[in-house]
Amino acid sequence: MESIAAGDAAALRALYDRHSALVLAVCLRVLRDRGAAEELLVDIFQELWERSDRYDPKRASPLTYLMTVTRSRAIDRQRARPKLVPATLDGNDSAIPPAQGSPVGEALLGERRTIVRTALSRLDPSQRQAIECAYYDGLSHSEIAEKLNKPLGTVKTYIRQGLMRLRELLRPEASPES
Repeated sequence: MESIAAGDAAALRALYDRHSALVLAVCLRVLRDRGAAEELLVDIFQELWERSDRYDPKRASPLTYLMTVTRSRAIDRQRARPKLVPATLDGNDSAIPPAQGSPVGEALLGERRTIVRTALSRLDPSQRQAIECAYYDGLSHSEIAEKLNKPLGTVKTYIRQGLMRLRELLRPEASPES
């Protein structure tokens, strides 16, 4: 990210080559439209280039920052569009493209999906449903409360406790670059 901030186009290209499949997968998961997801993918990397000074290494790793920007932009786009059928984590990843690149990269991405899916399956169903609504459907806490017919405070608690539990479940599996 420091190289990108210094105007090194090769650094941006390397970041794109390494993480574009993951960024596209998140965009597809939220937007459920390949054309819109591909357009957003380009916009995200353009934003990283134009606003590279916004990255603070003290707050997050480059991958965490990239995924935060991706999720935020995808949710912004989704909220600007009409609502579609909610996504679930039922094991059907047809909206997620295979990783582009080496077989090792594809295997690692598949392994990460399995680890996250397994961790999500170990959550309380209410926590999992609230997290899916927030992260995959891009719903606000108020919208989730309305959808689940639960008080707003309860929804916030489900999400907070679910994320804390996910952190516990995923901590042993965390890689150095995550």
